[in-house]
Amino acid sequence: MISPSSLLTPVQLPVLLVFTPATLTQRAEVDQLVEKTRSVLNPAVRIMRITETTHPEVVSSFEFTAQPSFVLLQRGLELWRHTGSIDGPELLQQLSARLGQSIFRNLTD
Repeated sequence: MISPSSLLTPVQLPVLLVFTPATLTQRAEVDQLVEKTRSVLNPAVRIMRITETTHPEVVSSFEFTAQPSFVLLQRGLELWRHTGSIDGPELLQQLSARLGQSIFRNLTD
């Protein structure tokens, strides 16, 4: 069976930008969330971590008031955004609502 992600080129894949906080404690929590999310979403969604110290212009362009923050993009269009803490199940539920259930079929199997 062909998976939906195998039909998409890397340019078409959704990208989840994860803007991580500066403090090590908060960053560690976000890193754990990102790894759990990546294990479920890979290869259907690319996940990229962004920090203010490495990409200040990107962070400022999204005009966040707090971090962590999350932005789901596809083909340059913003599909979803969340600012503040979020747990793994809630994050996956929000992404599922924006991307469609086909990508998340494995969650219920």
